[in-house]
Amino acid sequence: MKTKIYTWLLCWVLGLSIPMYAQNATSTKKTASGQSIKAWHVNEDFSSETPTIPDTLSVGFQTTSTPAYINTIASEWLGNMGLPSQSAIFHQRHSTDMAGDFLFRHAYYDHYISTDRVYFFNTKRPYSNLSYATGGLTDHAEDHLTGRFSINATPDLNFGLFADYVYSWGTYDRQSTDNLNGYLNGSYKGEKYAISFIAGLNNFRNYENGGIDYNQDITVSDPYNVPTRLSSAWSIYRSFYFWVNQQYNIGYQKVDPDDSEISEFVPVMTIGYTAKFEKSTKKYLEKYITPGFYEQPNQFPNYSNVMSADSVGNYFFKNVVSFTLNEGFQKWAIFGLRAFAEIDMDKNRLLKADPDPISLNIDSVGNLKADSLYRHNTDVLVAVGGELFKRKGNTTYGVKGKVFLLGRTDYNPIEDKKTQKELAYEITGDFNSSWRIGSKDSTLRMYLNANGHIKSTQPSYFSEHYYSNHFAWENSFKNTFSAGAYGSIGIPYKYCDFSIGAGWQGLKNYIYFNHEALPTQDTQHFIQVISADVKLNLSAWLLHWDNQVSYQLSTNKDILPLPTLSLYSNFYLKALLFKHLTVQVGVDCRYNTAYYANAYMPATGQFYLQDKVKVGNYPLLNVYLNMHLKQFRFFVMFYNLSSAFMSPSYYTVPYYPLNPGIFKCGLSWNFYD
Repeated sequence: MKTKIYTWLLCWVLGLSIPMYAQNATSTKKTASGQSIKAWHVNEDFSSETPTIPDTLSVGFQTTSTPAYINTIASEWLGNMGLPSQSAIFHQRHSTDMAGDFLFRHAYYDHYISTDRVYFFNTKRPYSNLSYATGGLTDHAEDHLTGRFSINATPDLNFGLFADYVYSWGTYDRQSTDNLNGYLNGSYKGEKYAISFIAGLNNFRNYENGGIDYNQDITVSDPYNVPTRLSSAWSIYRSFYFWVNQQYNIGYQKVDPDDSEISEFVPVMTIGYTAKFEKSTKKYLEKYITPGFYEQPNQFPNYSNVMSADSVGNYFFKNVVSFTLNEGFQKWAIFGLRAFAEIDMDKNRLLKADPDPISLNIDSVGNLKADSLYRHNTDVLVAVGGELFKRKGNTTYGVKGKVFLLGRTDYNPIEDKKTQKELAYEITGDFNSSWRIGSKDSTLRMYLNANGHIKSTQPSYFSEHYYSNHFAWENSFKNTFSAGAYGSIGIPYKYCDFSIGAGWQGLKNYIYFNHEALPTQDTQHFIQVISADVKLNLSAWLLHWDNQVSYQLSTNKDILPLPTLSLYSNFYLKALLFKHLTVQVGVDCRYNTAYYANAYMPATGQFYLQDKVKVGNYPLLNVYLNMHLKQFRFFVMFYNLSSAFMSPSYYTVPYYPLNPGIFKCGLSWNFYD
C-alpha cells in the first residue's frame, strides 16, 4: 500500500495533479498569490462552455472524503469508498443516454469522469493541486490521492493533466477497491480557430462480497471478521475515450469608434465538428461459485458450475457537425441559433446464448480465449436537431430538439433477423435569471431557474440482450417516455441563504430490474414522481447552520421506491484567526426516512427491487474540524459518530452496511507557480 502511495507522490512531482469540486459561478478565480485562473466545463456535443471555479472554499472540505455524497444528500451506496452507488434522489440519477448507453457504467457514475466533468483552464502561471485523504485502521484504511497540473504554453494554448486514485480495503471483508481515473486535456482558443481535446481513462476494480447476512453482529470489535455472502468474486470496469472538438469562426473586424487602430474580431457564424471514441468493458469473475447465493430462475444458461468469467464490451464512435449563428454579433442578435447533424456507430459485444462447452478456455486472469463464445451487434445511428439559446447577460435560456432518423435495430437471435426500433427524440429547455432586490446599488439579489424535458428513448442494448454464467435475458422493449419540469427560486443573502424548488416527472414504459434482478418493462402504469427541495443557510456572528431538505412522492412505490424525506444539516462555528487562518468546527447529519431501498446484484452490477428489508431512519452524524490557511487546507473528522450510541442500522443498501465510526483526515495544497 505504501509503495503505491509513494509511486503516486512521485507522479505528482513529475506533473500530475488532483480532483477539484466546483460550483457554477464566475469563470475567474483570484488566487492567494494574486494570479487569476479561468476554468470551465464543456458540453460534449458542441463544446459550449459552462464557467466554474476551483474548490478552494473554507467550508465543507470534509465532504470530499465521501465521493458518493458530493453531488447528492442521499445515496444508495455499498459503503466503502469507490464502490457502486446511485442517488436516492430520483431526478439526480443518471438516465439512459440517447445514444451509446452502456448499462454497466451506471453503477460507477458517481466516480466516472465523463467529458462534462473535465476541467479546462487558462492560467498565467502553472497551477497544480495535491489532495490526499485517509481514514480507518492501518490494515483496513481508505486512501484517496488526487492531483492536477495545468500550464499555458501561450496565452491561448493550455494543457492539463489530472489523476484520481482510490485504494481502500474497507472495514468489512472482500469489499476493497482499486480505482484509477484521469485524463490529459488541452485547449487552443484563437480568434478564428479553436480546438479542445480530452484523452480520458476510467478504471474500476473492486471485490464483490455480496454484503453480509443480517443475522451477523456488525458491532463486533473487528468487523473485518464478519462473514460475507461471497468470498471469491470481483468486478472490473475499464473505459478509455478520446474526445476532440474543432471550431472555425466566420466574422468581421469591428473597429473601436474611439481608436481606429484598435479592432476586435466578431464571430458571426461558427462551424463545429466533434468526434468521440469510447471503448468500455465490464467483467465479473469468480474463482469458485458460492452455493446458494444465486437462486433459480437466474442460473440459465450455466456456462460453468465451477467458476464465472462474464465479459461484455461496448465501442462507441460519435460524430457531430454543427452550424451556429452566434448571439450578440449585432444588437438585434439577442439569441443564437444552431443546427446540427449526428452520425454514431454503436457496437456491442456479449457472450453467445449457446456456447460450445468444449471451447470454454479461460486463462489465469479469467479472460475467455475463444472468440467463438462472443456475438457482436453493430448499429449506425443518425440524428438531426436544432437549438435556440441565449447565454449572455443576467437572463439566459435555451431550447434544444433532437430526433433520430435512424436508430437502433432489434435483433432476434432465434430468427436471426433485425428490425428497426421506434425512433427516439428529445426536447429540452432551460431558463435562468437573476435580478437585484431594492435599489440599483443593492447587493441583495434573487434568482429563478427552471428546466424541462420531453423525450422518447430507445432502451439500452444490454437491457434487452445479455448472457452470462448466472443471468440471461432476451427482451424486446418499447421506447421509454419521460416528461418533466423543475423550477427553483432563491435569495442568496449573507445571513440567510434561502431557496425553494419543486419538480414533476412522468414515466411511461419504465424499465427497471425486478425482484429477481432481471430487466422488466412496466407498460401498464404512468409513474409520476413529485419532488420539492428547500435550502436554508443561516448565520449569525460565528454560528452557521446550513440545511437542505428533499421531499419525493412516487405514485408507484412497488416499482420505483424512494425515500419520502431526505435531509442534510450542518451546524458549525467558523472563525478567522491570525488574519489568515480560517477554522471551522461542527457536526453534520444525513438522514432519510425508511423505505425499501434497491438491493445490489454483484454479477450484473445493477440495483434491483426488493421488498424484504427497509433501510433508512438512521442519522449519519460526523464531527469535524476544517482549517484553511491561504493555499493549504486540512480536515480531521470522526465519521459515523451515531454508531457509538445507536442501534447498528447504518445501511443505505440491504446487506451492505456503511463503515462504523472511524477517524478520517485529509489535506489539499494549491500551487500557483
